[in-house]
Amino acid sequence: MPGILDLGMNINSILVFFSIITMTVGNFTAIFQTNMKRLLAYSSIGHIGFIVAALACGSENGLLAIPTYLLIYTLMNFGAFLVILLIKSRINSEDIRDYKGLGYKMPFLSVMMVIFMVSLAGLPPTAGFWAKFYVFTAIMESKLYLLAIAAIFNTVIAVFYYFRILKTLYFEKSDSAEVLPVLSTGNKTVLALLGVPLLILGIYFSPVIELARETLKIAGF
Repeated sequence: MPGILDLGMNINSILVFFSIITMTVGNFTAIFQTNMKRLLAYSSIGHIGFIVAALACGSENGLLAIPTYLLIYTLMNFGAFLVILLIKSRINSEDIRDYKGLGYKMPFLSVMMVIFMVSLAGLPPTAGFWAKFYVFTAIMESKLYLLAIAAIFNTVIAVFYYFRILKTLYFEKSDSAEVLPVLSTGNKTVLALLGVPLLILGIYFSPVIELARETLKIAGF
C-alpha cells in the first residue's frame, strides 16, 4: 500500500512539473511571436499547462475543471483562429503589425477578436474567467502553492500578449487607407455563435458546470 501511495505522489509531482514547464514555455514563446497563428499555437501550449494543472490536483474539483476548461477553450480558440483566417483573407497577412487600425476598418471582426482574446486571457466578463477560476480553486484546495504562483505568473504574461493584439487593433494607426471587403452574413453568424456564448456564460456559468458533472459521470468518475 505505501508503494502505491508513493507512486501516486510521484505522478502528482511529475504532473505539477509538466504543468509549470508547459504553461511557462508556451506563454514565454508566445510573447515573441508576430505571426498570429504561431502566437495562438504557442498560447495553446500554455492552456494545455492549465489543463494538466487541474489534473495534477488529483481531486474532484480538479477533474471537474478539466471538461469545463476544454469546452470553453474550444469555443474561444476556434473563434480566434477563424477571425485570424477572415482577416488574412482581407489583408493577406497574419502579422500583428499589419493589424494596425483594423478595429475601425473591420469593426465586427475586431469586436469578436476582443471577446476571444479577453476570454483566452481569463478575464471577466467572459467564460474564460470562470474556466480559469475553477482551475485556480482546485489548485488552492489541493495546497499546490508553487503551481498556483506559476499559474498566476503565466496568466499575467498571457494578458500582456493578448492585449498587445487589442492595442494594435485600436490604438495604432493604419498605414493603409484601403477599403476592405465586407464580412458575409454567414461568417458573422458563425462568429456570433462562438463569441456570444462566452459572454452569456461569463454571467451565468452554471450550465457548463452541470454539463461537466454529467460528462464525468458518463466517463465513470
